[in-house]
Order: sequence, then C-alpha cells, then structure tokens
Amino acid sequence: MNTFEFFNEYLGQHLVEQTDNPYADAAKALSSGHLMASGKNSRLGSGWAIVRPGQATVQLKLAATGIHYDDRTRFQAIGEALDTWSGDPAIFMTFDKAPLPADNLFLTVDLRAVRICTPAGVQTFDYTKDPTEHSPQFHRTLFKQRQQHAS
Repeated sequence: MNTFEFFNEYLGQHLVEQTDNPYADAAKALSSGHLMASGKNSRLGSGWAIVRPGQATVQLKLAATGIHYDDRTRFQAIGEALDTWSGDPAIFMTFDKAPLPADNLFLTVDLRAVRICTPAGVQTFDYTKDPTEHSPQFHRTLFKQRQQHAS
C-alpha cells in the first residue's frame, strides 16, 4: 500500500468519494471543502490530523463519520503519538491557510525519520535524538514540550 492508498483507506474515504486514482482522491480530500459538525463548509485549513491503521484523528470537527476528533494542539497530539509509538506507520499532518498538497504526504514508519507534512513542505527529523540548532522547528518544539512534562 502506498502513501496515498494509506491516506485514503483511513481518512480520505470519509471525506470524498473514492475513484481508481488514489493520488487524485487524496489531493481532492486535502483541498476540498467539507461539511463541519456546525453545518458550515470548510477546507482543512487549520489544525492537524494523524492517520494510523484503522484510525484517523483530526482536530477540525467535521460532520464526517468514522473519524476521531481531538481538540489538543498539534504539538500535544503528535508528541503523544510519537511518545507512545507502536511501530505502525502513520501520517502526521498540519493544516494552515494554504492547502496541504498531496505531494507533501509522507508516511512515518520509524522514529528515526519522522515526517511532519505541512503546506509549506515536509519536516523530517530523528525523534530518538535531541534536536540541534539545525533541526526543524517542529522537532525543537516537541523536545521542549517533552522536557516540560518530564519535570
């Protein structure tokens, strides 16, 4: 199963009708407007999502069924997912005003190569090591968060 099939299996299918083109389906799910629980329509334009086998968790409260919803911050949710890593593949996404391009979707399959998928690009880092001054901001923020919780 490739990244786009994985995304659609556990999240995309709850957002858009699936075709025989997993890449196009993922791109449509990431860029289209979706009905929210409030009744309004919204694109995935803020918050975060974590897609794992059998479960997708999203911060934005959509009307779609089959998705778990969680109002923690992106750093809290992704940090906990990494701290309790089961070894199963996952997609970690953050959403901002610009849509997240499907080209920026990557699976994380190892804590030594965590991929945070954002509209601006992909932040990759080794979560088993302390960050350096050259580490992506996401890694430095997760490290600070973990230190605060340890004390």
